[in-house]
Amino acid sequence: MNEEELLEQELYEQEFNEKIQTKAQLDNFYSQGFRNSSVAYLRFILMAFVCFWNFGFPEPTGVISAISGFAIPSFFILSGYFTLPVSKEISTEKEKRKIKRTLLCLTSIFVLYLLINVLVCGFGKVLGAVSLRSVFNFLVLNLWPFSVGSNIWFIQAMLYAYIVIYVAEKLNLMRFYKVFLIILLIFMLLSGEFAGLIHFNILGYHFIPGNWFTRALPYILLGKFLREKDALLLKTATWKYIVLWGVGAVLSLAELYILLRTGFLVYEGHMIGYGIMAFAACGFALSRPLANESVITAVLTQFDPVLSGIIYILMDPVFYMIGLLLGSGHMGLISAFGGLAAYAISILVALLLKNLKPIKLLYS
Repeated sequence: MNEEELLEQELYEQEFNEKIQTKAQLDNFYSQGFRNSSVAYLRFILMAFVCFWNFGFPEPTGVISAISGFAIPSFFILSGYFTLPVSKEISTEKEKRKIKRTLLCLTSIFVLYLLINVLVCGFGKVLGAVSLRSVFNFLVLNLWPFSVGSNIWFIQAMLYAYIVIYVAEKLNLMRFYKVFLIILLIFMLLSGEFAGLIHFNILGYHFIPGNWFTRALPYILLGKFLREKDALLLKTATWKYIVLWGVGAVLSLAELYILLRTGFLVYEGHMIGYGIMAFAACGFALSRPLANESVITAVLTQFDPVLSGIIYILMDPVFYMIGLLLGSGHMGLISAFGGLAAYAISILVALLLKNLKPIKLLYS
């Protein structure tokens, strides 16, 4: 933002006495192009939890890593909230733009990750990882077949989900989205955390990992639901969001413990508690778009989708390169601090790249 835009936003915030109280005010706030500064804080926190989830956190109990699974669902919720407003015309236009940019992003990252794998693993090993099963896994289940870049599934799942939503919008099926949401959430549970309990087995798969229909689509639709419930979000007290997030964290740990002790734990990628935590975190940030003005706020409000996207894409390759550089003799150090180092390096690189026009076209 330049000085004129900052002044305009300051005047707008003063108009509402630093608090937006009604849905109409909130809709007007977004329609004029202002950003939710609380969501900027949340994105920064979520990217840290994505790091903890993928690479662990240096504390002995493993609790931090175990509860970090709420971060990815939160990003899908935020995407649905801002891309799928109540107005069908505005929503359809945003969906088209989202599909185009996500497709461009996915294509670029696919080529980048493929080149990295060829350089790191060799062409022979990369070619050897390709089979009919791996092609099916990648195209349908969003499972990356190579060593580096497994986090590409998030972008791929996002693209598939918005294509489905766009088609559903064209067929006038989005009026039933709440029914679809319930069905998808139930299937997500039965094919994920409860897969061992019901002895799930389809085509030889004993569980279905996070992909476009078990993670992206249901949580994006949940984001749309939150957009429709803006008035209720604004009225909900802060302490309720905090308690709900804590309940979700405890529930996540309890689910993991019980399923592990009973021998039914076949997949750790999602728990009911993660969904509750994501709902609480996003609900809190979305209902408080005007964060307190400070130096930290000024920095973190730059933590937009562009910056988050670059960090997410860089973390996995950077972590892998740290492992290659330090070698197998430092596995303990890499396991403990490699993820944090990859996160910090990715932030620095992202800050350097985020204002480049080609990068903005990919992720904004």
